[in-house]
Amino acid sequence: MRLKLFFHDACFDGTASAALFSAFYRGREPGAVIDPIGMRHQLGDPFADVAVDGDDNACVDFRYAADPRMRWWFDHHATAFQPPALRTDYESRTGDTMAFDPAAPSCAGLITRTLATRFGWRVPPHLAELTTWADTIDAAAYDSASAACALDAPAQRLALWLGANREPRALARYIDELARDGLGALAAADWIAPVLGPALARRERDRDTWTRLGQTIGQVVMFDLLGTDLPPPGFSAYDLFRSCTYTVTLGRTDTAVKVGVGHNPWGPGAREGRAHDLGALCEGFGGGGHAAVGGVTLPADAVDRGRAVAAAIIARLSDER
Repeated sequence: MRLKLFFHDACFDGTASAALFSAFYRGREPGAVIDPIGMRHQLGDPFADVAVDGDDNACVDFRYAADPRMRWWFDHHATAFQPPALRTDYESRTGDTMAFDPAAPSCAGLITRTLATRFGWRVPPHLAELTTWADTIDAAAYDSASAACALDAPAQRLALWLGANREPRALARYIDELARDGLGALAAADWIAPVLGPALARRERDRDTWTRLGQTIGQVVMFDLLGTDLPPPGFSAYDLFRSCTYTVTLGRTDTAVKVGVGHNPWGPGAREGRAHDLGALCEGFGGGGHAAVGGVTLPADAVDRGRAVAAAIIARLSDER
């Protein structure tokens, strides 16, 4: 039995969801070969050129795929159905092997609760904290921006590793070992160190550069990282620019131009809530996400379009009427 397991690539919740589902699936099919496939958001159908051809197929923490061979699907993104008409297909197929809850803090938590209720599955002790950390990281459920930026816990160091890793094949090993050994053992693994060590060492230098590059535009801080090798600032943006309400980050990888948008959960007016649903805002530009964080992924050569999308989003975020 070969399971193709599609997951949100280079994402803590996506990889946590894949590890938890792997542990569950191996309990059902002890001899199963699990083939994790990282998925990235893009304009149009991200599954258009992807073969859904395992003996069994599952997708976690990523958009819905209207393919009858995709037997398992779990997601919590409000923008999971693109185009929205796919919701009809999901509702016609939904059963024990699919679940959608946009109110869930993380997909990992959704998977854990759903599999417990429907199949009686219990998370192995070595994975007990994985759901809690996925809920915390994906929902930014920290007491402060400085707590969110701390790197004391294995989960936070592995989240940094995921952002710094440039080898797609390493993610399959990451998921396999996370499912088997848990967060602490994986964070201490020798093969993690060559990426994690330099990422930890350069963190303060990166923070200095993010501080220099950040442009305050009203209640928005813009980070234009094109032409640099910097990763997105993530939670550090809210620690460095504590009075901002939103951040917009423009960056580029070998395969894409990305516009990331976030709401500062510790900033001014945070208790009153957001004036914008960022996932819905990004969906209007071909992207998606959650109410508090979203993004748009464009082709690698679409630099001018990326700048235009970032400018348009900043204009919308600046309009509180």
